[in-house]
Amino acid sequence: MRFGITGASGFLGQELIRQATAAGHETVGFTRSHNRKVRGATETQTFGPGMNVSGLKAMIHLAGEPLFGLWTRSRRERIRRSRVDGTRWVVQAIERAVIRPTALISASGVGIYGDRGEEFLTDDSPASPYGFLADVSRAWEAEAVEARGIGVQVALIRLGVVLGRRGALPIMATAFRTGFGGKLGNGKQWMPWIHVYDAAALFLFLAEQGSVNAPVNGVAPEIVRNEEFTRKLARTLWRPAIMSIPAFVLKRVLPQESTLLLHSARAVPERALSVGFRFKFAELEPALRDLLR
Repeated sequence: MRFGITGASGFLGQELIRQATAAGHETVGFTRSHNRKVRGATETQTFGPGMNVSGLKAMIHLAGEPLFGLWTRSRRERIRRSRVDGTRWVVQAIERAVIRPTALISASGVGIYGDRGEEFLTDDSPASPYGFLADVSRAWEAEAVEARGIGVQVALIRLGVVLGRRGALPIMATAFRTGFGGKLGNGKQWMPWIHVYDAAALFLFLAEQGSVNAPVNGVAPEIVRNEEFTRKLARTLWRPAIMSIPAFVLKRVLPQESTLLLHSARAVPERALSVGFRFKFAELEPALRDLLR
């Protein structure tokens, strides 16, 4: 099969290309850098309003401005526009295609649920009407589902924290190695996570199937609170975790960004498991050992 991948140069996109190539598929990596070849991809094309997706079996859409960093007004606008406009370009390209992809597998995030405390969040749980991340995710998904109007199956993978050798985990590990690791707030907030291998495998699995037309929680089966995540990360690194950053400090220093750290989303991967996907890293400690060894 031949798949298109936006955001193909990122650490999730690169893992996806690696797995797709190993499975015998061809990949077209879409990038905004005109003169840059996407590593590992069969072909590189420009990601933008005039992109060509004709002849692809499915489009896998990962592109978006990273969430980590200060959310200035201009940064918030870039986060939103990169997701909303980028998804619109993909859907318009599918509509223009002479031979259309039959499926769109689009990234989203568990941020769509907002801060839900102890509530179990299945794939069909309603989105929150409040908060920046929920607002962006609703608009992001709304653009993707427009493709259903032209007969395309649309799966929306609501990712938790993607743990890999790039991204958030190395930053957290550095804090623990230097003695500044610890829980955030009271540590009771649920912290959905997924190993980068499983995240890529889930996108590929749904692209190969091309039959899931619904949201899919892209999170590992083992649900952990922040305090448990902290304890297991410290144990993996053989470091203490005695520090604690009170919620009021985080909210004062990072008034908007702190929602990434303090909001609770007890998301479970019901749909992924029900359609036959099997996680390689279903539990946190083996995932951390694999990435931090």
